[in-house]
Amino acid sequence: MSSNIEISLIICTCNRVDMLYDLLESIDAQSLDKSRFEVLLIDQSDDDKAKDLVKDCKWINYTKLDSKGVSISRNKGIATAAGEILVFIDDDVLLGEKYLEEILNFFKTSELKPDMIGGKTLIDFIGKKPDWLSGRLLEVLAASDFGDEPKYYSEHPKHVPYTCNMAIKKSCAQKVGGFSELISKLDLKIAVNDDVIFANQVRQAGYNLVYNPNMLVYHRMPAARLTYDYYKKKYFSHGRSDAYAYYLLGMYKFKDIFGKLFLHSKRLLEGFILQFFKKDLTEKYYQNLRIYYNAGFLAALFDLLKKKGKTTL
Repeated sequence: MSSNIEISLIICTCNRVDMLYDLLESIDAQSLDKSRFEVLLIDQSDDDKAKDLVKDCKWINYTKLDSKGVSISRNKGIATAAGEILVFIDDDVLLGEKYLEEILNFFKTSELKPDMIGGKTLIDFIGKKPDWLSGRLLEVLAASDFGDEPKYYSEHPKHVPYTCNMAIKKSCAQKVGGFSELISKLDLKIAVNDDVIFANQVRQAGYNLVYNPNMLVYHRMPAARLTYDYYKKKYFSHGRSDAYAYYLLGMYKFKDIFGKLFLHSKRLLEGFILQFFKKDLTEKYYQNLRIYYNAGFLAALFDLLKKKGKTTL
């Protein structure tokens, strides 16, 4: 492996080869010389479409995994990466031409001394965007825009870089033991929060999490992910995995679970009632989706009670 490699770009894919093609084209067009970065494609799909797509791309290091779970893929990427900077992206994004060059320069020159960085993630709607889908409802699609100036991420557990647009020093990722594979094993309909747990472990280890607005990706949203049914599943999964994530990160303890059961039952009921009083379409949908989020949170709390809190990273 060439010693010139500074960045390892890690992509995890699973049955989305149609969008993967466009992503690879945007990587091929990067301003950073290919001798300075490598592309690790970790494939967990059920077929060989991704393998066939990249078979003639000598600049892509392809790995097929039989196991399922995006955290398992990302940990495989960490273990095999040659670069000192790891960049995690999803297979459904598009990169700006100077994306990797910007990451490298920011790590080297930023006065904020970043150990992990995240960037601006804008939504690229492939399908028709529903009228109700705007404002804070976009956040569940990993939209991220904290302005046009570099800054430290706040202490809020969700105010972190997400893996559709994340870069970290390899030494930091190794120090915290990579990604927790627990969320991948929960059998959620839609896997979420492995990146939130990872980023918060990095923060708890004393490393700097920094937002770089020039680290821009476009997160592509096909019609299948713009339906209310998708959103209901997504909010339930977020609620369930938030409950686990906050517990694992020590934000509440086993003795606090009964109080949490009361709180999220109350919030579920609030969402059910308030949806009938909101005139704005987005707010009406948001209140309805609160029902699914809090139902997911409650499901996880009951599961933690059943396990007597014996869940660890």
